[in-house]
Amino acid sequence: MNKRKKRSWGLIIITGALMMYLGTVLVKQQFIINSQRQQLKQIQENIEQEKELNEKLLRQKEEIASKEYSEKIARESLGMVKNGERVFVDVNQ
Repeated sequence: MNKRKKRSWGLIIITGALMMYLGTVLVKQQFIINSQRQQLKQIQENIEQEKELNEKLLRQKEEIASKEYSEKIARESLGMVKNGERVFVDVNQ
């Protein structure tokens, strides 16, 4: 009978230790999962921001390639005019 008590106590101790080990492993795993979910969320937000920036740059590229934009830059930056246009200069400024 004494051996049986020792065996049952040993089994209880081993089972308890195993359960504690599994508990700590599960908690650590949950922390890792939460951390990776947060990283995934941040990466998805970065992807959305980059997509918006890409769309903006594509619109700017189309605008820059247009004839109207070229004329605007030629007039404003280079002071160029079309043939036959009259240029008036305000001498009071």
